Amino acid sequence: MKKGIVLSILAIITLVIYANCEKNKSKVYPVEGTAPPIHIKDPATSVRWNSVGILDDSIAKKIAVEQTNSRRTPTNTLEVWAQLRNRTDYPLQVEARVQFFDANKAPIEGPTSWKRIYLPANSIATYSMFSTRIDVSYYYIEIREGK
Repeated sequence: MKKGIVLSILAIITLVIYANCEKNKSKVYPVEGTAPPIHIKDPATSVRWNSVGILDDSIAKKIAVEQTNSRRTPTNTLEVWAQLRNRTDYPLQVEARVQFFDANKAPIEGPTSWKRIYLPANSIATYSMFSTRIDVSYYYIEIREGK
């Protein structure tokens, strides 16, 4: 009899735990961090907010985007940056710019002017830029070969 009661209690506990797990599966958690860069000529490409797009075939395999992120400044504007790695044995020049978007993903600034970044062989460099408005919610950084 005791064994039957214990088994019944264990079965109820298992069902409660399973129900909570299934309930939590349906929750949509916000994606944190950044997505890896993707070449924009990929047919499945769309704007991936808060990330980097590589515009040129010529540099797509020569550089890597190690990380990208943003933070609010003391004046509540947005600072964004991307850390770039030169994967070659020779120096590279790339250019980057950023466009800022509001909470509805509508463009509200930019794009900024192209900024040249010098990458010594097998090294990293950081591109950074500040918004001028405080109502910025999203950004998109574009990178092309230096001209």
